[in-house]
Amino acid sequence: MTADLRPSDEATAAASPRTRRRVLIAVAAVVAVAAVGAGAFLLYGGSSNAPAPAATTRLPPATEQVVRGDLVEAVRAIGPVRFSGSRTIKNQMKGIVTWTPAVNGTVDRSGKLYAVDDKPVVLLLGDLPAWRAFEPGMDDGRDVLALEENLAALGYTDFTVDEEFSEKTVAAVKRWQKNLGLPATGKIELGRVVFLSAPVRVGRVLARPGDAAEPGAEVLRTSGANQHVAIEVPLAEQDLAVKGAKATVILPDGGTTGGTIASVGASRLNKENRSVVPVTVRLTDPEDVEKVQNTEVIVELKRVEAKDVLSVPVTALLPREGGGYAVQVVEGTKVRSVPVTTGAFADGRAEVDGPGLAEGTRVGVPKL
Repeated sequence: MTADLRPSDEATAAASPRTRRRVLIAVAAVVAVAAVGAGAFLLYGGSSNAPAPAATTRLPPATEQVVRGDLVEAVRAIGPVRFSGSRTIKNQMKGIVTWTPAVNGTVDRSGKLYAVDDKPVVLLLGDLPAWRAFEPGMDDGRDVLALEENLAALGYTDFTVDEEFSEKTVAAVKRWQKNLGLPATGKIELGRVVFLSAPVRVGRVLARPGDAAEPGAEVLRTSGANQHVAIEVPLAEQDLAVKGAKATVILPDGGTTGGTIASVGASRLNKENRSVVPVTVRLTDPEDVEKVQNTEVIVELKRVEAKDVLSVPVTALLPREGGGYAVQVVEGTKVRSVPVTTGAFADGRAEVDGPGLAEGTRVGVPKL
């Protein structure tokens, strides 16, 4: 590494954002090293332009160990725990609302969303909305297939899962209706079932028992049952935010849980007029945050810059005459200067390689 690491204007302009950032980090590290190193030489009784003696008894103000391990670059961001997939459930039946669920409750396949005339409106899983009644003699269709897939998943079998509403389908529907406390007619009127793509969480109840249930009336506001964390990553750190990358979520009680970056949005200005990138982190174990709803958590994104290397604090690097760096190795009451080759920089540390350096070696640092 040479003493002058400033890139030319043309090179910097042509480099990618990540490359430019790495160059700036390296330049900042060199400036910090030069400033600290000059002060350290004065503290140690030497000159930044003069070679350090091979051994001396002049001990540095403080020491740190050479560490072996991964050099990791990390960024932390704070964001709220949210539920995904907000939508409004509209009623399609006529009657009186007689029951509504509790807020924050979840509804899964064949669960009760609400009740009209003391009969449940039931959630089934599927992407195609129910748009007609189910009854014998109806035309084949994808909605029939979705109904039969749900019946089969619930354990009602003895029929072929296809697009035909057959007599065996009617028999399965009757058994399902009986277990739900519905009249076992084998027919399902429009509005009795609501198809949604996934289980839902009840976010808000828009109707109360006693209200008229009119077709098109809004009853519930729901979201997906799975939680995620929404954060903003500084634009300068956006290369740490890669879709599919792992993240660590730090909970208010100090515990941690895992996450995966589910989406990365386009850069924008936040409320503080800073350039940020919106990032959504899907939780690996949503149950870990069940008790921290409506609060914020810390998300840590990491990237390994160098694996299994020796590293020292950046402040341990001292400039050498003619370029490059050295560290002061402290052995008891003796100090010797060891030239080093530097590699990756991350989290205030620098990768180093030099004669005699090993894990646990103590090197001099300024006393800050």
